[in-house]
Amino acid sequence: MPRFPRTEPEIARLALQIIDGLEQSAEDFPSPPVPAAEMRDMLEAYNTATLAATVAETEFGRQHAVKDEALENLVDSMKANLKYGEIAVRDRPDKLKALGWGPRRDGSPLEAPGQVRNEKVVAEGDTWIALEWKPPVEGGPVGVYRIQRKQDGGPWEEVGMSTETQHMLGNQPRGVEFSYRVYAVNKAGTGQPSGIVTAVL
Repeated sequence: MPRFPRTEPEIARLALQIIDGLEQSAEDFPSPPVPAAEMRDMLEAYNTATLAATVAETEFGRQHAVKDEALENLVDSMKANLKYGEIAVRDRPDKLKALGWGPRRDGSPLEAPGQVRNEKVVAEGDTWIALEWKPPVEGGPVGVYRIQRKQDGGPWEEVGMSTETQHMLGNQPRGVEFSYRVYAVNKAGTGQPSGIVTAVL
């Protein structure tokens, strides 16, 4: 069973076929609800409107390009004048208010990261374990995460490092219970370690 077309080119193509068929086989289709000549006028009107829309879209794109260039020029001139203003009244920064601007803020000192959250084991194998955690919600941005493990009663030892919030540790001893934890580090210092998870491979 034929299906009515969905795209505009297909609709226009079928319309032309219907018009030609009605004209060439008038004896078979003597009284169509919409005469072929009227349909042809409708098709011509559609083609004219399509061409106008295409021209308008092209012009719209051109005008957007002109607008974007004008905005870029405006932004460049604004930045140049604000930089000039900062230099011109560097001893009286309150004067920048006249330009809708203000003095530059002093950089805030970097803080050490906060505590790593929600550490958990997400997968494990014979000699490997995959850990996942959530970043701190407080403190400065994290530079790197360090992973530690220890046996019961033993010291913590560093066994991995990651810039992501997950990490797979390989070459883990089988049949040994280890506790794992993660902490975040940046140039300002070290955050509090996460809670502990325990696993036996």
